[in-house]
Amino acid sequence: MATAAMNQPPIVKIDRVGKRFGTGPVVLDGIELSVAKGEFVSLIGPSGCGKSTLLRLIAGLTDATAGTISVEGMTPANARELMFFVFQDANLLPWRRVAENVELPLLLRGDTEGKRRERVAHMLEVVGLSAAATRYPWQLSGGMKMRVSIARALSVAPDILLLDEPFGALDEMTRDKLNEDLLAIRERDPFTGFFVTHSVTEAVFLSSRIVVLSANPGRVATVIDVPFGYPRSGELRETPEFLKLLGETTHALRAVRNH
Repeated sequence: MATAAMNQPPIVKIDRVGKRFGTGPVVLDGIELSVAKGEFVSLIGPSGCGKSTLLRLIAGLTDATAGTISVEGMTPANARELMFFVFQDANLLPWRRVAENVELPLLLRGDTEGKRRERVAHMLEVVGLSAAATRYPWQLSGGMKMRVSIARALSVAPDILLLDEPFGALDEMTRDKLNEDLLAIRERDPFTGFFVTHSVTEAVFLSSRIVVLSANPGRVATVIDVPFGYPRSGELRETPEFLKLLGETTHALRAVRNH
């Protein structure tokens, strides 16, 4: 998937982008990145390097103060219907059952009841939560809540999914399982992914490319190509090739932290 994606024109092009909030310090400076359809790009770097800010710029949730971002040839604001943002918290409505939470974007879009019911059933099957359709969020584990959040995001079949540390608060075993689930979901319902994480292991496992940002201000320090094809299984983490790339990526991250 990654190799084929690299031969396509970019779905997202970031050209000399900078960001500053008011009169505060420059958060991002001179960001250059082209991402092809079907790629999965992780953003890593020290705290305060602007990873989440860059994600929000792509999503059109805030505006760049320098440079340009195009999404399928449009401004991020005009391309919002092509994207869905998954935040660190699942942000489920506590008074709506699982199926009703997944249905919400379809309801807001004006889809018919039959179409909504069919799509919700499909997405709950994809994330393995068909049996939990009538539960409320308070009846779910943290990992189940995040799967509902992802099902809700993918219910509208976005071209681009932006994920801001969605698994950061979960234990390592649950996180590893959800990483595998996310890639399996992506095989069935393809999307271009942008993923913010502090976990190098997570970035290497999920990504076709890893963008390492330096801080103060945030700049692209290096871009690491991940050579592993898709689909991927949990056994990949145990291979010498994975461990070698994990070490190289950790070294690149340590270099920008010590800069």
